[in-house]
This record gives sequence, C-alpha cells and structure tokens, in this order.
Amino acid sequence: MNPKIAIRALAATVCAAMLAPLVAAAAGNGTENYYTPPKLAKQGSSQTPISGPGKVVVKVLVKPDGSFSVQGVLRSSNHGDDATALEIAKTSTYRPATRGSTKMLAFYDFTLNFTAKGAQAASDDSGGAGGSGVAQYERELRAGNYSGAQSGLKSYVAAHATDARAQADLGVADTYLNEFASAAAAFDKAGAVPANDKAMAVKAYIENAVQLLNAKDYANGLAAAKRAVAISPGFAAYDTQGMAELGTGDATAALADLQKAHDLATPEVPAKSRAANDLHLMQAYLTSGNLDAAKRLQTEAIAVDAQSKGDAESVLGSYYAKQAEADESAGRYPDAAALFEQAAAVAPSQAGLLYGNAAFAYLKATPQPLNDKAKADAEKALAADPNSIAANFAEGVALANTGKKTDAITYLKKADALAKASNDAGMASSIEAALAQLNGSSVSATPAP
Repeated sequence: MNPKIAIRALAATVCAAMLAPLVAAAAGNGTENYYTPPKLAKQGSSQTPISGPGKVVVKVLVKPDGSFSVQGVLRSSNHGDDATALEIAKTSTYRPATRGSTKMLAFYDFTLNFTAKGAQAASDDSGGAGGSGVAQYERELRAGNYSGAQSGLKSYVAAHATDARAQADLGVADTYLNEFASAAAAFDKAGAVPANDKAMAVKAYIENAVQLLNAKDYANGLAAAKRAVAISPGFAAYDTQGMAELGTGDATAALADLQKAHDLATPEVPAKSRAANDLHLMQAYLTSGNLDAAKRLQTEAIAVDAQSKGDAESVLGSYYAKQAEADESAGRYPDAAALFEQAAAVAPSQAGLLYGNAAFAYLKATPQPLNDKAKADAEKALAADPNSIAANFAEGVALANTGKKTDAITYLKKADALAKASNDAGMASSIEAALAQLNGSSVSATPAP
C-alpha cells in the first residue's frame, strides 16, 4: 500500500477555532441602583385640636442619619388642620431614603388624614386601591432579607397573581438573588414597572437576555432585550439588543442598535464594556462584509481597553476562518489554506491551531497533497504552540507523505499523547489510526477514553 495515499486519506479535518459571539456586557451589579424613598418610622402627636375633616401634606427633609427638617405644608384641604399637621410632623421620626445600602438625603411627603376620631398618617405601604398587603415583604427587602421577601412574595402572588405591586416586588427580590429569568417573568406580570423599580427591571431583563444569548436562544433573548430598551434605552440595553439581533441574523438592525450603544457610551461606562461594544460592532460589520470598518473598531477597542486585544484578534481571525471552512467544504483546499493562514496572522493567540488547519487543507489538496506547504505551515504552528495537537498531527502526516517514517512517528505519538491528555477521543482515534497504517498494521487503533 502506498503510505502517502493511506496516511493522507486518514488525515483528520480540524475545525477552525471559531470565536463564539461575544455576549453583550450586562448591566453589571445594578442592585446598587435600587432606590427606596424615605418612610415614616413613628407618628408623632399634637396638642393642637383638630379643626375638622381634611387632608394635609407636609414636606419633610429627611437626612441620611435620620434627623429631619419640616419644610412646611405642601397641600391642604382644610387649612384649620395645618398647625396640627405641622406639630405631628415635627414630633414624628423617619427612616432615610436609600439607594442600595447607601442612605441618602431626600424629601418625604407626610400625608395626614383628619377625621372626627383623630389624625392618621396615610400608610407608606399602601398598595393603591384596596391595598396589596405586601408591606411586610417590602420591609424585608429594605432590610436586605431578599430570600425571606422572595419566599413570602412567591406565596402571596400564588394567591394574588394580578397584584402588580407584589409582582414588581418579587421581580426586585429575584434580581437581588441573581434569579434573572424569574425576575423578568415577574416584571412581565407587573405590567408598567414602578419608577423606583425600573433600574432593577432593566438589570433583570438584560441579564436574562444575556443568559438566553449564551444558550443560543436568540429570539427570546431579543424579546428580553427589547423590554429593557423600552424601560430605559441606555448603553447596556441597546448593546444587548444589538447582539440578539445579530444572533437572529438581522445584521442591519444589529448595526443600528450597536451603534446607538456606541454613541451612548459615556466615560462613566467601564472601559471593558465600551471595548466589548466595539467588538460587537466588529462582528456586525464583518457579518455585513465591511472589513475596513471592522478593522477600525478593532483599533478603537484595543485603545479603549488593552486587555481586549486577544478578543479583537479572535473576532477578526474567526472571520477568515469561517470563509476558510466554506472553501474547505467546497473542496477548494489551497484557497482554504490561504484563508487559514490569514486568520493565523491576525489572531496570533490561535496561530497553533489555525496554521495546523492550513497544513491539513494543503494535505487534502488534489490530485496530490501539497506537502511542502503543509510542512511549512505545520512548522509555523509548532513555533506558535509546540503542544498544538493539530500542529503535531499535521507535521507527522506531512513527514510520512515524504517518506520520513521515523520522524513522522515521533510527531504522531506526541499528537496522540496530547489528544489523550485533552480527552479529545476523536483526534486520538484518528492519530492512532494513522500510526497503525504507517506501521503497516491492519488493526484499528483503540480510541482514547
């Protein structure tokens, strides 16, 4: 049997290192944006008699340490009760507003309802018409007991599924606990998201969209991203929506939304997130065939965040590698090899694998393998990564095809050991089959475990 033909026929095709789509940077730890307004801690009293029925709203400035300053009457339906309301406000105590765990200075509108029986503060925890009965769970949220609030709210909404406020509170609790899919579902059921919960809802939708994109569920990921954009059309929301659109194959929409994110990227947006958006735009431009625009964005991404250099190279390298795979599938092996070489040149971190792919493409050329070119690329691959399975395998096949059996066996054995160490059973099986043929054995090699 002609060793050249046998070994060449057994040369395995090594798939190009295709970079998975870089999923949009999510909102980050957006829980720090959750705002809780000031609250009444304990209602005070008054020695001034009540004039009659009415409602009085007193403006109170509550400081981070809980101290306060009564500013005056905002609204009154019975000015005879104003003095009583002011006295009650001055003798009351308050809880300061918070954003996440940070206490803040904020105004509190203290509403007092006067009747013949006395004065009663309007509940800070009222749920609107009929009340929602979720005040205790909101207190747990404010206290940081997210698991307790979540457990209670789950039980509550099981019996009160249409309580929008409870659903929104459950969404907040789920978001704090990083349970983004269930948080998004709860916010969906809440309908119009309360203003204080919008930051949390946006975080939940973006994070859920990212999870779906990672699972390649682009349609549902896009739906979640669109809900985030509808609530707050900001950098992270548009970036996520653009990546989802790219996943669904809508490059035109993706370019538009990723560019919107790019335009919204203020210096306050972390450099890593801005660079990621540049890479996302690179992918969109490459999908549209605009190589020049992609290269400009590659330069920008690296300037914004030097650590993005490897990812930027890989995005561009995968562009050439994908074209190479198409040529290889069509039997245009020399063309495929040339594209793999281009991919290796722009993605040095993957040069070992990509030059190895180029070597295999030359080995598959017809009517005869291009052994010299294959060996040259295999050696480039080995220079980039001496422990590349593909490089050692390709070098061994190229040497075998030129009759250098002893040297070929050395490289093939090393490739086999590396494949086994990487638990790559398919490669190990192909390499061992090549070794068996080279040694004149008719027994098939045993695949690696």
